[in-house]
Amino acid sequence: MSDFSHPTHSNFLLLTGSYDKLRSILHPFRLGLNSQYDDQLIENLKQGDSAAFEELYHRFKRMIYTFCLKLTGERFAAEDATHDTFLKMHQNIESLSNPSMFKSWLYAIARNQVYKNLKKERRNGSVDADTVWSSETPHSLAEASDTSSIVNRCIDALKPEYKEVLILREYEQYSYTEISTITGDSESSVKSRLFKARKALAEKLGPYFGGQP
Repeated sequence: MSDFSHPTHSNFLLLTGSYDKLRSILHPFRLGLNSQYDDQLIENLKQGDSAAFEELYHRFKRMIYTFCLKLTGERFAAEDATHDTFLKMHQNIESLSNPSMFKSWLYAIARNQVYKNLKKERRNGSVDADTVWSSETPHSLAEASDTSSIVNRCIDALKPEYKEVLILREYEQYSYTEISTITGDSESSVKSRLFKARKALAEKLGPYFGGQP
């Protein structure tokens, strides 16, 4: 069996140039975080320090909002999910026994808030379980003028359950075990979704990067 965790086994990464190319395209997620400082803020928050909450909010809000926006594709939905994420973070901070897990814990809260809202929407419509796409992309791709736009529009067209594993693995470089913890799914499920997402992107992007459709 192929090891899909290695960049050389992803046609998508080859089509977009390199592993670093993909990370640069998703660059807006990156923050200069100081884990030791964050650990102290978390301990202060547990002691009821409201200033610690405000600092944590300002340090992580962009990361969480961008993640929610990528999953939902809608600014207002992302804002609501971000607001609810930090509200739940404040309410449940005592349950976080290991401060070093704060970032992945926060991601888990955010994705759960997004999925909670998406479940409400999906009750009102049909979902094709056999595709990784949430929408068609050819026309929007034809309008894109650069590599970043083409790749981002394809990623935006993925269903949330495929987008999240792609973002967490390719950009954040979380391990399969960590992604499994964040999503609440088995490692085999995470690997399967990531492989399907990469394969679908490679097929969709092929014509735009000199590959086969």
